[in-house]
Order: sequence, then structure tokens, then C-alpha cells
Amino acid sequence: MKRLKWLASIVLPLVALMWFVPITTHAESTNPTPTKEYVVDDYANILTDKTKQLVINKEKEYQKTKTQPQIVVMTVKSTGDQDIDGYSDSLLDNARWKFGKKGLDNGVLILFAQNGGKNNVRISTGYGVEDILPDATTNQILQANKSLLKSNNNDEINQGLQNTFNQVASILDKRYANKSLNEAKAEVSQNHNNKLAGILLVIVILVIIGTAIWVIKSNGDDDDNHRNGGGGGRYDSGDTFLLGALLGGLGNSRGGSSGGFSSSGGGGNFGGGGSSI
Repeated sequence: MKRLKWLASIVLPLVALMWFVPITTHAESTNPTPTKEYVVDDYANILTDKTKQLVINKEKEYQKTKTQPQIVVMTVKSTGDQDIDGYSDSLLDNARWKFGKKGLDNGVLILFAQNGGKNNVRISTGYGVEDILPDATTNQILQANKSLLKSNNNDEINQGLQNTFNQVASILDKRYANKSLNEAKAEVSQNHNNKLAGILLVIVILVIIGTAIWVIKSNGDDDDNHRNGGGGGRYDSGDTFLLGALLGGLGNSRGGSSGGFSSSGGGGNFGGGGSSI
């Protein structure tokens, strides 16, 4: 009996440990919590010290500024049953992830997922940097480094992540270098107003086009009625379809998927902008 108790005292903790390790690893992969560095979250354990230090040094530099932009680099082993876009949106909906400065929405997430050797990467942008880091630009950055990021060589992956980080940082630096908080907020506000003005202009153009279609069609119907001896105006469902399609295009012109994350240190909102490979 004593021997059985002794054996149980050894075996049971080992069994518990075997169960605990994969559960913890899975939790870190699908629902990660910030590391103490916050801007470097290497859950896939692939980042070199050089890559980590690059991100941390830039964060220290940004924290000395009034505008405090923020770039977070995260690696995970898997995005589970989601693609990397959906995973990023889900991740950034979590209140524990708050990037950038409140009122400026100037955070960026560079997410790397091994996904069984697929090496998926996404750059997600806050509202305040979507004008300087639009989807086309983030896609160009990823495409320029795709061969490195998709490599099976860890050193090449790190080089690709370093390149990606530096290219994103250089663009943020131009926006926020030597600017006061008020100047940066004014610029964000101006960009927001420009976006609204652009949307309003599109609405006006669509109304003009819709009115022109209606006038041309009405004149055509009047001519037909005169030739055919009266009758009311003819309703053509195709006209409604065309106008509806134009208005539908307006709804899609805002770009980006829904979702996103909110702020760091009480920081900014993310609207789903970004690109992935």
C-alpha cells in the first residue's frame, strides 16, 4: 500500500503537468495576454534578441514624445480556426490590448502566425494612421518582405519582421516627429474632416448621376408615349438596380473590415484597416 501511495505521489503530478502544458500553450496562442514588455509578445518563441531590442528601443523613443505612437510585434503558433484577419480583429476587441494614444488612434500591430508553416502576417492600423498607412501601403510592405517572412529559416523570418517594423516606423516617424499633442490632434481632425468631405462629395455625385438617369429615362418615356398614343410613364426596375448599385458602392467605399481594437494606455481605436499575407 505504501508503495502504491508513493507511486501515485510521483505519477499524478506528472499527469497533471502533461495536461497543463498544452492547455497553457493553447491559451497563449488563441487568447494571449500581454508580456511585461507589452510591445514584444513572442508566443511562438521565434524572435531573436536583436528583433526584440529593435521594437523595445523604438517604444522607449516613442514614449518620450507627446504623441506616443506605438508599434506592437506579436507572434503566435496558430490562429486556430480563424484566418489571421479574423484572429486579429478578435484579439484587438479584447480590452487587454490597447495600443496607441487616446485621441490620436496611432497604434499599429504586426502579427505573425506560424499556422503550420504558412507563416501568415498581418499589419493592423489604428484610425489615426490609416491615411499614412492605407491598405495599399501595408500590402506593399508585406509583399516586399514576403520571401523572408514566408521562409523556413528563422533568421530570415526575423529579418523580414525587422524590415517590416522599420518601414512602418519610418512612416509613423514622419507623422509624429517633433510634433506637439495639439498639432497631432489637429492633423487627425483635419484628416477626419477630409474623409467626411470625400464621402459627401461621392453622395452628391451619386445623386447627380441618379437624377440624370431619371431625367433621361423620363424624356425617353415621354417620346415613346407621344409616338404610341399616351399612357403613363414606364417604370424600369433596371434603373433602380443601377442606382442601388451606385449607392451600394458608396457603402463599401469606406474600406476595411469591421472590428478592431481599442487603445493602449487609454489609447486609440482601430477600425479594421490593414493587410495580410
